[in-house]
Formats: sequence, C-alpha cells, structure tokens
Amino acid sequence: MYLGLDLGTTRAKAVLVDIEGRITAESSTPVQTWQVGDNGVEQDIEDIFSATLLSINEITSATDASRVEAIGVSSQGGALQILDSTGKPVGRVISWLDGRGRSYDDQITQEFGPKKLARITGHGRGKMALGQLLRLSKERPELLAPPNLIGFVGDVIVSRLCGHRAHDATSLSCPVLLNPQTGSAEPEILNRIGIREDQLPDLISSRQPAGGLLEEIAEKTSLPAHIPVSPAVHDQYASAVSVGASHAGDVMFGTGTAWVLLAVSDRLVQPVTDDAFVCAHLVEPLYGQILSLGNGGSSLDWALDILGWHGLDADEIDAVLEGSPPGSEGLRFWPLLSSAGGAGLDPNTQGRLTGLRLSHARNHVLRAVVEGLALELNRHLRFLLNADVPVNKLMMCGGAAGSRITPQIISDVTGLPVDCVAETSTSALGAAMIARGLVEPDMSLAEIPLNMMSSKRVWQPGKSSQLYQKMFQEYLESLRNVSLGRES
Repeated sequence: MYLGLDLGTTRAKAVLVDIEGRITAESSTPVQTWQVGDNGVEQDIEDIFSATLLSINEITSATDASRVEAIGVSSQGGALQILDSTGKPVGRVISWLDGRGRSYDDQITQEFGPKKLARITGHGRGKMALGQLLRLSKERPELLAPPNLIGFVGDVIVSRLCGHRAHDATSLSCPVLLNPQTGSAEPEILNRIGIREDQLPDLISSRQPAGGLLEEIAEKTSLPAHIPVSPAVHDQYASAVSVGASHAGDVMFGTGTAWVLLAVSDRLVQPVTDDAFVCAHLVEPLYGQILSLGNGGSSLDWALDILGWHGLDADEIDAVLEGSPPGSEGLRFWPLLSSAGGAGLDPNTQGRLTGLRLSHARNHVLRAVVEGLALELNRHLRFLLNADVPVNKLMMCGGAAGSRITPQIISDVTGLPVDCVAETSTSALGAAMIARGLVEPDMSLAEIPLNMMSSKRVWQPGKSSQLYQKMFQEYLESLRNVSLGRES
C-alpha cells in the first residue's frame, strides 16, 4: 500500500492506494486562508500540518496502516514560508494567491526582460514567490538574511514528516527560481533577490527518498516508522504521472477552477507564452510545459449561477447540454472573464456573449459557455504546435472528465482523442505512484501508471468536428479583429 498526500491551497488530501492503483481510503481536511491588508493572502503552516495529520489519521484509523510502504508528497506551488535556522516558521505562509508582490514582479520582468527570464527560469514573467521575495528584500530584508531559511509549503511539511527539508525541480520551478537548463537554482536570480542557494530546500530527484518517517510522526499516525518519504513535487506534475501523461505529445489538462494544461515534450522548449512554466518532467528525460487558461470551471460556475442552475449535479448539467445542438444555434461565448486569462491577447480583452436571439434558451447559453472554453483550449494548443511542441493526445482529469458531453465537445473542437480519468484526487494519486517508485527504483515513473491507472474513457472526434473547426477559425478571427480595433 502507498500513501499519497496533496497539500492543496484549500485542502490537505490523503489517499491510500493499493498496488493495482485502487484508492482504498481517502480523506480531505480544509485549510484556512486569511486576507491580509491590500491583496495579501496568507496561511498558517501549523494549520496545514495539522490538516495533513488529520487526513492521514482518518485513513489509518479505518485501515491496516502497517501495510503502508512509502509516502509521496505533492504540493501547491510557490507558497512561501520563511524559517529560522532551526526550521521554526517566521511568520505565516505567503500564498501563491497573494497580490502584494505584483509590482515587484513587474519590476523584475522589466529589469531582465521576458526573453532572458524565460531562458534562465523557464518563465517569461516575475511571478509566484519571485516577486514576494523581492518585496521582502526591500521591505523586511532581515527576514531573508542568513541564518534564516527560504522554504515552501511542500518541503516544510516533508521536513515535519522525515526531518529533511527537500523538494524536486518541479517544486522549485513554480517560484520562478529554477534554471531548467541546469536543473538547479539560477544564481543570477538569487543574487538579485539577495539570498543564497544554501538557504533553499535541498533539491533532489523525486526518485530519491527525502528520508524515513520520523518515529514521533509514526506514533501519531499509526504508520510504520522509517518508511521512505518523497521530496515535495509540484501538484500538476503529480497529476500528470497519475493520468499517464508521460510521453512526448501527451497533454494533460485539469478541469478545475482554471483549466490548466501540462504538455510533455522530449526536448527543452522555451515557454510558448510568457505565462507558461517550463521544467523537467518527473519522467526522465522528458520536459513539461504548463499553461493556464485562467478560466475554466469558474466560467461554468458563473453561467450556472446567473442562469439559476446553481447546485445542478453532473448528470443534470449533461442533460442541459444535450438540450442544445452543437454550435448552440449561433450563440458564441468568449471565456475571458478573469484578468488572468487571455494569453497572447490585449490585457483589456474581456469576455462576451454574442449572437443572442429570442429563440435562445438557458440551455443554449450553457452549451455556448462549454464550447467557448473548448475553443480557448484549442487556441492554447496552437501556442504549443506553433513552437513545434507535439500535441498528439489530450488527457482530461477533474470534475468535467466525468461528463458525457464535455469531452466529446473537446475532442470535436481540437480534432484530438481525449482520454478521460474521472478520478478527482489525481495529485494525491500521483503522489502515491511516486511513493511506489521509492520502493521499486527499477520501475520507471512512466511504467508505474500503466500498472496502477484507474479505468478511463476515450473520446474520438465525431460528426460535429467540421462544424467546430469552422467555429474555431471564426473565434480566432473575432479575437484578431478586436485586437486590431475593428470591433468595439
């Protein structure tokens, strides 16, 4: 048995997985966030650790914990925790959602330039922890001075479990501190911020244990003492492992609040947009490129709310979507409701709903929203294709992957096969697979999911594909017209 942990922004999850990939037990515990001052978002590492232990204990109290062989840890990216020389927290976690570093992100982007930043960090803008560290270096330089340490949520929790503060390259990539060409922290960035590499967590492979479970933690959780604990890995890469996105041309996309893509390639490619993150994949010698639509489930939730359908379950949503024909009888939606979306577009480009007629009903609107998301997804795939990043197959996970209608729309719009994994705890499941890799080092992380992957459904482009291809060209043209000022 293998224990997978996912240290998310709002919840700490734990899953117990058998050797065939079946989740035999799972638990999820809420984690609190605090709004601080102007755009500040913070968390408490003690709250996160307590939630982690609670989730573990809910599992071990109902199962035979003595059979657990290893623990894998996936984590939210870029959530910053300053520590003193003994590893004691200095202040709260600065969440990756915190907006107080944005002006500093802009500053460092201007200083280095997007092209150089992309080359030395795999990301074309200051973002995540980078701006926060620069802010702290100006506002509270004593926090970053040695012997204080610079940590992130994942490695801090790993250290609580096994006594060794360690994470892998995917974790260091998200704070925009990793050079993907060297696989280590970028000295020029560290010098600019004013921190040393030895203040960061140890950077090790996900195939290497960070350490053995401490006896005091074993006593609290009923887990076997000294079982291997993985370093912290980025949650999107853990998800990619769990769905089998481990070959060049695979593109995983998660259908959460934001739709996030992780494209797999067999060579290092510069970020296809300034907002993309490039890093070595957990499966060597591959690389990954993460892009976010910014919008996704949030657009669907918005539509359900304004249409008076808040609370519909997945089957009811499918029934609504079936009630409108492909193309929504001319109704079109731009899913650009969040300022974080719209890569490659004028930042002032906003969402829109066009083509309304008296004949349209609520079901047409909802289907138009899903179709708009699929069109925007396809636009992001074009960024990859234009950079010669292979795109052969989509691997869909998250809530919408359980739909009967949405995957077919995605396949028709993109012209690609879509593998759907309905399991929602993909990051925790991927962490459990990483745990198995610790005790079976001769088995590659590409091979492990083949033996442990849950059942999936495969969708192929259907009879509506030609219509959707035409709609996609119209979508690109309408965006182009707006950017050129041809439409108001």
